[in-house]
Amino acid sequence: MKKYTLEDYIADIDKMGLKDTWHSILSDTLNNKFDSDTFTVENYGELYEIGLEHVNKISKKEMGKYYTPRDVAEVMSNWLKPLKGENVCDVACGSGNLILSYLDVVGKQAATELISSGKIYLFDLDEIALEICKYSIAIRYGKEYLRKIHAKHCDFLDKNIRLPRNSKVISNPPYYKIVEYGNNWKITKVISDSKELYSAFIEKIITQSDTSVIITPYSFIGSGKFYSLRKIMNKYNGFVVSFDNVPGNIFNGRKHGIFNSNKGNSVRAAITVVENRENFKGFKFSPLIRFKTEERKRMLNNKVLDNLINDRYQTVDYSKKAFYKCHKDLLNILDIWECKSTKKMNKLLNTTRGTELYLPTTCRYFTVGSKRNLSRDGKRIIHISDKSIYNYVYCMMNSTFAYWYWRLYDGGINCPLTIINSIPIFYDLFDKEQISRLNKIAEEMQTKEKDYLVYKVNAGKKQENIKFPKKYRNEINKLFFEVLDIKEDISILDKIHSSSLFSESEGDVCE
Repeated sequence: MKKYTLEDYIADIDKMGLKDTWHSILSDTLNNKFDSDTFTVENYGELYEIGLEHVNKISKKEMGKYYTPRDVAEVMSNWLKPLKGENVCDVACGSGNLILSYLDVVGKQAATELISSGKIYLFDLDEIALEICKYSIAIRYGKEYLRKIHAKHCDFLDKNIRLPRNSKVISNPPYYKIVEYGNNWKITKVISDSKELYSAFIEKIITQSDTSVIITPYSFIGSGKFYSLRKIMNKYNGFVVSFDNVPGNIFNGRKHGIFNSNKGNSVRAAITVVENRENFKGFKFSPLIRFKTEERKRMLNNKVLDNLINDRYQTVDYSKKAFYKCHKDLLNILDIWECKSTKKMNKLLNTTRGTELYLPTTCRYFTVGSKRNLSRDGKRIIHISDKSIYNYVYCMMNSTFAYWYWRLYDGGINCPLTIINSIPIFYDLFDKEQISRLNKIAEEMQTKEKDYLVYKVNAGKKQENIKFPKKYRNEINKLFFEVLDIKEDISILDKIHSSSLFSESEGDVCE
């Protein structure tokens, strides 16, 4: 039997097309008529992408699909294993990374029982990927089970498509903006508000299944257009673990297809686990996890991640519309800060009058406020009339507090003005002596701004920023702790700026 090579694969695609080529590969493999060291179940996803690139790379890039790496799939499968639900569904299964991982996790005997009893359900709009997924299961566990696997080639959002009763779901749905509605969709408020496909998948999965584990972008946690989804989540319970994308990222910089090698702007992801335990409402959250690439193996461990989740179940309402992502040992500090604050930042700002304060829009490891008009593209300008209040706002923007607030409720690429405007303010709590110390810190920093200028080239253009020594941030944090009567040592805040999950070293990248 001749060995099948990549060259043979490309030649077959040119001759028969991608669909017939894969049907031939899968059928021959299932019946032991295929010989290749390269074409294994573990490599099918990669090889399918090579075929997609050869045929048409553009359309698949636009589908907004991200591979689920094997280590992430294993973590998700471990969380799904103990959850209730007899039928196991992989929604947007693709070539099968998630469902194959789950079957590995439960073990061969349990996996065979699930498959043979017809309790595996696969859903995908990509007919070829769906066939690869279905055949991969049969190749691993026995060709006699091929007809036992329910594989639905469909638009999952079609209102006629429903999950089976008593089901649990594992899913990595596609991520892209909804440009037009499907002809047979039920247009919910979540869909009309968000216009995001992944949020529509979350809504349908959690409302039709008993339990689920779903990996998506994390923007649903705080962004305003997902408020209607968060209100639906109020009815359920579980936990959410969210990940930053610097320095390491969950998807390894890989967007659906080996032809997309962008490693700098991978999606910031969240894994949502819907447990639906009795007598609980809402979801618990981890902080926004930042990890170095070399920490990935240690970090992607269920026990490690479980330990990062705080014990507070959050729901939303009109007065508190977003979830926050807080370290569990910082919850008390957050409570004190929000409880003792008398107003929001927007109450201290003027629209056009007063002294200007410049704020770079990007803030990877710290936020900055400057009196200097920075030479950069991305910046905001706010105005404060009163000198002492100006110094307070200046210190707030250069403290850990402003940066932390952004990480709690956003943490994306830019710091939105809505976040700045909503920062809790406790200026009224300062006594005269504390105001004097505040002014002294602010004025010293303002006179030394030019000494700490740093530059980063972005899109061929030099972007100016200020990176103050850590001592200034510590002085401000210490004063803020004193005013709020927080007894913790300020070093507890170091983890907020750290580029590492397992150490509290400072991030050294300037935005």
